[in-house]
Amino acid sequence: MDENIVHIEARDCLPFNNDAATAEVLQQFIESQTGNIFWFSSGYIPQDEAKLAEYDYQYKTWIAGRFVGEAIFNHKGRDYKITVKPRFGEKMLLRMLEQIFNIRITSSTSQHRKSEDWQHFIRRIIAFIWIQRLANANLHGVPKVQVKKVNKGHTIRGRLDVRKSIKPLYLTNEVVSVYREKHIDETISQILFQALRILKSDFEFASMSIPDSSQDAIDQINGTLLSPRHVSENEYKSIRYKEIYLSWKPIVDLSWDIIQRRQISLKQDKAKNGLGFFIDMAEVWEQYIRSLLKNNLMRYGWHLRTEKQVAYKGYFFQRELIPDLVFQKENGIAVWDAKYKKMRGRSFDVDRADFFQIHSYIQNFLHHKEVKAGGLIYPIISNQTEFIKYRSPYLIHEEGHKVNFSIEGIELEENEEIDKIKIREKQFMTRILASIGE
Repeated sequence: MDENIVHIEARDCLPFNNDAATAEVLQQFIESQTGNIFWFSSGYIPQDEAKLAEYDYQYKTWIAGRFVGEAIFNHKGRDYKITVKPRFGEKMLLRMLEQIFNIRITSSTSQHRKSEDWQHFIRRIIAFIWIQRLANANLHGVPKVQVKKVNKGHTIRGRLDVRKSIKPLYLTNEVVSVYREKHIDETISQILFQALRILKSDFEFASMSIPDSSQDAIDQINGTLLSPRHVSENEYKSIRYKEIYLSWKPIVDLSWDIIQRRQISLKQDKAKNGLGFFIDMAEVWEQYIRSLLKNNLMRYGWHLRTEKQVAYKGYFFQRELIPDLVFQKENGIAVWDAKYKKMRGRSFDVDRADFFQIHSYIQNFLHHKEVKAGGLIYPIISNQTEFIKYRSPYLIHEEGHKVNFSIEGIELEENEEIDKIKIREKQFMTRILASIGE
């Protein structure tokens, strides 16, 4: 790497490490890299407008946003490299991804060429997730659709087209018939093929171990795709999945996002605005907590609800209520929001908007369900937290509804070992089960 490059580092949500992180440099960083944020779910909608970096007026310093990744860009003729790593360490990030995608990411899988090449590390993880999703999707082969075919000859294949057969029958004693064949969905195969090509060129895909199920799908696509072509956004949005092929939607959505990120990167490269790759830790945290709760609560009869709630339906001020986590068992409800923000047990750690938002969600369900528990779930930066002080047996005041309201979460420290993280997860789930009466 160029020795003259200025390297600036930070942990997410924490201050940058040197004086080179000036307002001008960080503004250029924000402007050039905002389009390079990668989300694992195509339908994920951030609840706020968090930036890659922002100024902390309380401590009078610039801090990194909640996004981790790496970017190289030029500002006033000088090259800069900004690296943002997860504040709880790489092991915790890998643990969350394992829980979300139900995969095992070994140390060899996540190992990268250069210890300082954090962007490469992120891309390796995404490539690994792509491979695993492809393997999970390929239960019944690559999705197929019925394709209309026309046959002209001396025999009928399928249904005879009388009108179109009149002339050839008279001239050559041939008839025209129409039949249907099953073919691999061309739009889906194009999207998967293009994503695979990007993974091979930019993500060192070739050096990774590919499961037989993934390789089988790749072989099917390569064997049937005649030539690559551009797939429009309308074509992507028009894909319809039969029930037997629903498992393919996550891999197609992920592939589409990889293609879009690549197109943005190419435009930036031509404009010399820099090249980067970032993932949103708020999304990772939300999906991690959802997976943890879902896997543990199902055995007690609690099921995840995903439908949206609507407040003031029919009025011009109608609003959608979209809590992160709603679980139901019979008439009982538990509702939480996952927040990837700093939590040390101080009153100002609980954002005012977040606080009133979760109470709106709870109040909405109180009218027609029995709300057992609710609250906000954070990564908690503390040791031996007194969780008794983090929960209330009633909502808002003692005369209120008997709802177990709590500020919950998993206690985390930087670079904690996986075994200790798993212990903290179990402690978290024990408290959650107690709050819903299990």
